[in-house]
Amino acid sequence: MAAADFIKKLAPGAQKVYKKYNVLASLVIAQGCLESGFGSSGLSQQANNLFGIKGTYNGKYVLMWTNEQDKKGNVTRVQAKFRKYPSYAESLADLGSLYTRLSRYNAVVGEKDYQKATAAVSKAGYATDINYATKLNSIIFTYNLTQYDSLDNVPDDEPSIPETPTGPEYPSKEYDGKDMPLNQNLPSDVDFPQLHVSSKDGKEVIEITGVSVDFMADPTGKKSFSFTLPRTQENAAEFELLVVDNVLYLDEKKYKHQKYYITNVSLHQENGMLTKTVTAAHIFSVLLINNRIEKTVSKKLNIKEALDIALKGTDFKYVIHAKDGEISSAEQENFGEKNSTELMDQIIEDYDIELDVDNYKIHVYKKMGQKIDFVLDSRYNMPGITITTDSQNCTTRAWGYGAQKETESVSKSKNDSKITEDEKEASKDEESEPEYVFEPVLYIHPDEDKFLIEGKPRWAEPIKDERYKKASSIISALKKHVNPYPEMTVEVEFQKIYEPKLREIEQDFWLGDTIHVIADTADGITFEDDLRVVSIQHNPLNPYSSPTITFANFRKDIQRITVDQAKQVKNLQRYINDMLKTLR
Repeated sequence: MAAADFIKKLAPGAQKVYKKYNVLASLVIAQGCLESGFGSSGLSQQANNLFGIKGTYNGKYVLMWTNEQDKKGNVTRVQAKFRKYPSYAESLADLGSLYTRLSRYNAVVGEKDYQKATAAVSKAGYATDINYATKLNSIIFTYNLTQYDSLDNVPDDEPSIPETPTGPEYPSKEYDGKDMPLNQNLPSDVDFPQLHVSSKDGKEVIEITGVSVDFMADPTGKKSFSFTLPRTQENAAEFELLVVDNVLYLDEKKYKHQKYYITNVSLHQENGMLTKTVTAAHIFSVLLINNRIEKTVSKKLNIKEALDIALKGTDFKYVIHAKDGEISSAEQENFGEKNSTELMDQIIEDYDIELDVDNYKIHVYKKMGQKIDFVLDSRYNMPGITITTDSQNCTTRAWGYGAQKETESVSKSKNDSKITEDEKEASKDEESEPEYVFEPVLYIHPDEDKFLIEGKPRWAEPIKDERYKKASSIISALKKHVNPYPEMTVEVEFQKIYEPKLREIEQDFWLGDTIHVIADTADGITFEDDLRVVSIQHNPLNPYSSPTITFANFRKDIQRITVDQAKQVKNLQRYINDMLKTLR
C-alpha cells in the first residue's frame, strides 16, 4: 500500500482518537506509519496491530518473533504474543486508551505541539530507539500530518472500543445425552476386542491383528498404548496406514471403539524385515492440549463451572458421578491462560477428583471404583509383588509467595502496553527486595516434630505463583505441597486364571476398585492389605494376559509406620529364633 493511501486510511480513526482521548492525530498516524512500515509489516497484516502492542485483545493474539534486549545490550530473539484486532479502528482506539491509562504518558495527553508530543512519547519509553522522536517528526513533516490535528470536520460519534469482558460466559459442557459420532465403518457386531487403524478422512478402516498391545490407564483420564507390527504381505495396507496423526480405535476392557491418535511411529529395518513401533494417545490428551483458554477467572468456582471453563471450545462433555456437595467448591485465582489439559490437571488437584474417559464423554468421580470381592494371592495368581517405601520426597515446611506488587510503570500493562523487558527489570531494581500483594507465608506441617532429621525440618521448594492474590489461596496450595509421610507404592503382576468356579465367586475389577492383596512366603505373610488400583498396564486384546497393576500411592501415618516396623522386627526375631533351634 502506498504511503499516501495508508495515511488516508488511518486519518479518520486517528482524528476520532484525538477527539476522545486528546492525543494528537498527527502523532497517532505517524506512529502507525513507523511501527507498521506503512501497513506492510506482518503484524499489521495478520492482526491489524499497527503499534506493536503485546498481549491479547478480547482473547485474540498472534505469535510473532521479536528481539528483546536486556540492560547489558544482549539481544535475544523470542516469540511473543501480540494483540490481534478486528480492524485498524480498534488498534487506533487501543493506543489512545493506552496513553490515558498509564501515568507515564501524562505529558502526551493534551499536548498540542507535535514535537513536544513525540518527545514525551519517546521519554516515556514507548520504544528503545533513541531516534524514535526524530523519526516521528520526519514522518509528520514529510506527509503534512498536522493537517489532521483539526477537529472541525470530525463527526461527534466516538470510536467504539469493545470492553474486555471481566468474565466471559462459558456454555455448559455437561453431558446432554448426545454422543459425538465415530467412524461409521467400524464393526458393531463383534464380541471380542479388536484394534483398527483409520485414515484421517475415515474412509479407510482396517483391523490390525497379531499384535500385543501395551496399554496404560490411570484415574487422571489419560490413556495410551503402544505395539509393534512386522510388515508382511498380508498386512501391507494397515502397515502403510500406521503414520503419525492417523487414528486408531481400540476396544478397551471397559469402553469399546476408543479413539486414539498416533503420536509416534518408529520404523526399523533388520535383515530385510520392516517393523513399526507405534505409540498412540487417547483423544482426551491429544485434543485438549491443543485447546487454549485465554481468559482468566478469579472467584470461587464449583466443579461444573471449572469444567465448563476448561472444556470451552472442545467437543468434550462431562458426567458428574457424585452427590451434591460431595465435591467441594474451590477458590480460584486467575484460572485460565493455559491449555485445557493443564486446566484439567489443575481441576483434578484442586477438587480432588478422578476421571474415566469414554471418547468425548468424561466421567467425573470423587473416588472412582468400589470394594471388589477379589483376592490377589502370591500362592496362585500373583507371581510377583514389589513394595516400595520412599521418604526422599518427604517435606515438613515451605514458603509460599503470591503475586508481586506492580510498579506504576507496569501497572495495568501486562496485556495493555508495549512494555519491554528492560522496563520490567528496571522496575524490579528500584528496590532490593520485591514487594508482594501479601506477606510471604511459611507453612509448617502440624506433624513436623515426628519427622525431623537430627532435629531439623525438611524443606520443600517454595511455591512462587503470580496467580495468587490472597494468602488463603497460597496456604491451600502449601497444604497440598508439603507432606511429611513416606510414600508407599505396591506394584504386582497378575496372572489371569481361567477357572469357571472362580468366576462364580470373584468379581472383575478395574481402575479405582479396591481388592485384597496377600503376599506369602515360607517365612510367613510379608504383606496383606486392601489396596486401591490406580494404574493398569495390560493387553486389552487378550483378556488372559498378565497385567501389571499399581496400587494407590499413599502416605502412611506415623503410627502405622511404627506398627509396621515393630512387626518387621518381631518377624525377624522369630526367624532368628527358628534358625537357632534348627542349629541345635
